Amino acid sequence: MDRLTSIEVFVRAVECGSFVSVAEEKNLSAQMVGKHVRGLETLLGTKLLNKSTRHQSLTPAGEQYYRRCKNILAELHAAEEDIHRTLNEPCGKLTVASGVNFGISRLAPIMARFHNDYPKMNIDVCLSNQSIDLLKDGYDIIFLDHNRVSDSLIAKKIRSYSMVVCASPRYLERFGIPQHPKELVDHQCLQSSSSKNTQQWQFLDGDTFYSPEISSRLMINSGQAMLNAALEDAGITLQPIFQVADALKKGQLVQILPQYPLQKIDMYMIYPPHLRNTARLNALLKYFE
Repeated sequence: MDRLTSIEVFVRAVECGSFVSVAEEKNLSAQMVGKHVRGLETLLGTKLLNKSTRHQSLTPAGEQYYRRCKNILAELHAAEEDIHRTLNEPCGKLTVASGVNFGISRLAPIMARFHNDYPKMNIDVCLSNQSIDLLKDGYDIIFLDHNRVSDSLIAKKIRSYSMVVCASPRYLERFGIPQHPKELVDHQCLQSSSSKNTQQWQFLDGDTFYSPEISSRLMINSGQAMLNAALEDAGITLQPIFQVADALKKGQLVQILPQYPLQKIDMYMIYPPHLRNTARLNALLKYFE
């Protein structure tokens, strides 16, 4: 068997945590994944993985070998990117993940333009509100609204977005326009089932942040869905400006409490060190300038 392929399979087996996951990812059988790993163990004369029916773990030798192999693969990918950069045209594959709202409103149009400008690139975009692990899930880049990631990854801030509280004219005509964040307690404030969404309702009142009591009979775990609900007069919604700019311009929604600013959202591009200064990353970063 090809040693480089075996090394790639071994590294992904460690990161995915199971042979089955690697088999599905690389379109192999689990038995073939096992053969690749056992082939390396035979070549090295030592066991790399302790494996049972429910659990696998690296041996001390396996831990050392994994780290070195990870670096070797990263250097190999970087060398390939150097050649592509020399040829001045990014090519290859780029796997990207982000949350649904940002993905629909901002990322998808950018990736479409990127795809049109660089036809030799194959791009795979996944939009999900579930927790994403860049290393385990095998992505090249993820976009997050925080930089609390592993020290082994790079978090580059690409933009800050203002947050807006708004509602439809019909809702405000029926229930009134709140003049202070504390008055939101008397309104239907559309919320996500995620606690993080509740924490974002923090208004700057003078020099301090004020967190009002908010409640709603309608909980939705999608910002886009909450926006659509607000357009149907269901309540007040908290949204990033890029999500509601068009509706505000058309008068479908009205901003409330503009004199009490909300904390902005910082969006980060997360990627592994070996992707730094590669042709495909440098090309993509220009679309966020």
